Amino acid sequence: MTKPTKTELGKYKAILERQLSSLRGDVGSMRDEALRASDQDASVDHLADQGTDNYDQGFMLGLIENEEETIKLIEEAIDRIDGHGDWDYGVCPMCQEEIEAAKKPKDGKKAKPAKAVDAWIPKARLEYLPWARYCVRHQESEERSRESA
Repeated sequence: MTKPTKTELGKYKAILERQLSSLRGDVGSMRDEALRASDQDASVDHLADQGTDNYDQGFMLGLIENEEETIKLIEEAIDRIDGHGDWDYGVCPMCQEEIEAAKKPKDGKKAKPAKAVDAWIPKARLEYLPWARYCVRHQESEERSRESA
C-alpha cells in the first residue's frame, strides 16, 4: 500500500463530492418527509395508525442521523484530500500512532525494530469506501469499542 497519487486523489475527491451532493439531497428530502408527517393532523382515526406514524417518523429521523454522520465523514475526507485535515488522506491515524510509538525508545533503551506496519489504507478499501478513516483492523476495533460502550 502506498500513498495515493494526485490522479487517484482527484478521482477520490470527485467520487466524494458526488456522494456528498447526493446525500445532502437525500437528507433534505427525508427531513421534509419527517416534518410533513409531524405536521399532519394529530386526530388519527385509530391509535394503531398513530403508532405506525410515530414509528415511521422515528425510523426516518434515525436514517437522517446516519446519513448526516456519513456526510460529516465525507466532508472530513475532502478536507484531508485538500490538505486541511488532521492527517493525510489515505492514512490510518491509528497505524500511524503505532509506527510512531514503535520508533520511540522505552525507558532509555534502544527502540526495537518496528514491525512491518503500513499506515496507508489499502486502495481497494478507498475504492469501496472513499471516506474511510481507518484500515479494516482499526475500524473493527473502533466498532467493537462503540458496541461495548
